[in-house]
Amino acid sequence: MSSKQRFRLAEYYQQGPKYYHATFDHLTHKINQQGKKIPTALLKDVYLVDKYGKKIALRKANDFIDKKGRHIIADHLWVKFTKPWFDLPTELVKGDEIYFAAEVEQYKINRLDVLHKRDQIWLNAEKRSKQIYQRWSKYTETHKRKNFQLSLTKMKQKQREIIEKAKRDQKKKKLVDYTLNRIKNIKIAKISKTKSNFDRTQYNYSQFKRQGYKYSAWLAYRSMNYAK
Repeated sequence: MSSKQRFRLAEYYQQGPKYYHATFDHLTHKINQQGKKIPTALLKDVYLVDKYGKKIALRKANDFIDKKGRHIIADHLWVKFTKPWFDLPTELVKGDEIYFAAEVEQYKINRLDVLHKRDQIWLNAEKRSKQIYQRWSKYTETHKRKNFQLSLTKMKQKQREIIEKAKRDQKKKKLVDYTLNRIKNIKIAKISKTKSNFDRTQYNYSQFKRQGYKYSAWLAYRSMNYAK
């Protein structure tokens, strides 16, 4: 999982709908909490635009810049393939670019990479705290301290500061992630030339309502097969 994934998207959480530009990759499915297969789309290189699709300039020191020099706010996202997608004039394939209005959604995660980082912060703090005590103890054994109690208090204070900082740093590594939800007003910004053996179709919402997963699985198969 990319460390740069969604690192700026969190800044727009609970700020209402904004417009985003993204490159379409493919359709697939995820399983929700009720065990139902939900069609989802993989979007890449997501950046902010206005309602006309014009890029909004971002300039932060920790920005991730894509191959085209754009300051993106997410390197990739999985989003729900909902009714507004079916209003598009044509089926999307890998490389097509779109822009749309959406809201940032927060959800809980249990990713091992985040858990490992949180654990490592604590282990490093404990190691530093132990080193401070060992240095203090060794010096105390070989030197007579005039102000023993004062030096002991200072040493313990340093240990507390290290532990408190570790707790703050752990909280920054939240066990939540972000994506885009309530997508609407999807527009095509750039349509790719398709492979010679592939003919685009048009999404059919009525067929999806009738056939459900059978139809969305067919769309996903076409999409993933094209993206290979």
